[in-house]
Amino acid sequence: MASLYLNRVMENSEEKVDIKVLLGYLKGDGSGEGIRRINEWLNNSDIQNEFQKKNFQFWESIPIEPDVQKYNGESTLDHIHHRINIEKTEFFERPKPISKTLYILRSIAALMFIPLLISFFILYNRNYPSQVSESYAEMYAPFGTRTNFVLPDSSKGYLNGGSTLKFPTQFNGKTRNVILTGEAYFDIVKNPKNAFVVSTDYLDVNVYGTSFNVMAYPDENTVEVTLERGEVELFKRSNNNTESIGFLKPGESCIYNFISNSSKNQTVNTAEKLSWLEGKLTFKYNTFSEVIRKINRKYNVNIVIKDEILNSYVYYGTFQDETLDEVLNLLKYTAPIRFIDTERKIKNDGAFDKRMIEIYYNKVK
Repeated sequence: MASLYLNRVMENSEEKVDIKVLLGYLKGDGSGEGIRRINEWLNNSDIQNEFQKKNFQFWESIPIEPDVQKYNGESTLDHIHHRINIEKTEFFERPKPISKTLYILRSIAALMFIPLLISFFILYNRNYPSQVSESYAEMYAPFGTRTNFVLPDSSKGYLNGGSTLKFPTQFNGKTRNVILTGEAYFDIVKNPKNAFVVSTDYLDVNVYGTSFNVMAYPDENTVEVTLERGEVELFKRSNNNTESIGFLKPGESCIYNFISNSSKNQTVNTAEKLSWLEGKLTFKYNTFSEVIRKINRKYNVNIVIKDEILNSYVYYGTFQDETLDEVLNLLKYTAPIRFIDTERKIKNDGAFDKRMIEIYYNKVK
């Protein structure tokens, strides 16, 4: 690029200029003979004026080449400034008038690369974005608690006990992605251009402006999505592939069983499905094992079913302000069970283990 420019500068000159000699001088590795020849050329004021004029034209019309790799702008500019300072020192130590012209030429040659390099740097970053990893935040709701959250786009919601929500500190790109383990309720700010995606281990929920609930605890064989308002599309994931399993309408719930790879949509009472937001435990024909898992999460306890026959029992009811002992007693009145409260053990850090309760089948005599 530079040699073509210098050819254009000299094509109308009466002097025959050796471009290689001039480029060698601008690079700082010219020979003594080359410097002598340049001094002779620059004695001609017409050529000198043309040089200055063309240099400034060249500065303003430098084309941008995008194939720049691993450009370090700060260190390069430091090097340029260092070279200019050296040239200033050498200039003041030179007695010959022609040295001033050489100093100006070399300074211009160095300086005119500054906008070129800056342009390269801007274009490179535009075409090859920085690979710096995104910054993420993570929220955890301990067992027995509920935690509210506000996301970077002002969407908000609640996290149920034993749940984790991971999200970027700033949403970039075409989608707003969060990762959920456990249960959460979302009230999403509408943005038609940027879909909101809740990712679980086996199911993704795509929304644009909606309120809905997702339950995806790791100790469950299912992921359940309940839609309160708006519309969502569900995608199952397996072997790095995604496949749509349909849309939900308000008042509908989808239960996806990733063990059997099957899904079922049904009309539900959303108030019952979202009753955990009010601290309630609502059971509607739930199996005994499902009831115990929910009690464990709400009360941060470890209840173990010791007799499998109890898993065939189904429960219907609601608990809200009852203590754990009150809940267990109520369960005992409706099912043939007995429970043993084991002694809590102290861990190495001095804290107590979770309260452990064993439930047995109490055969009716």
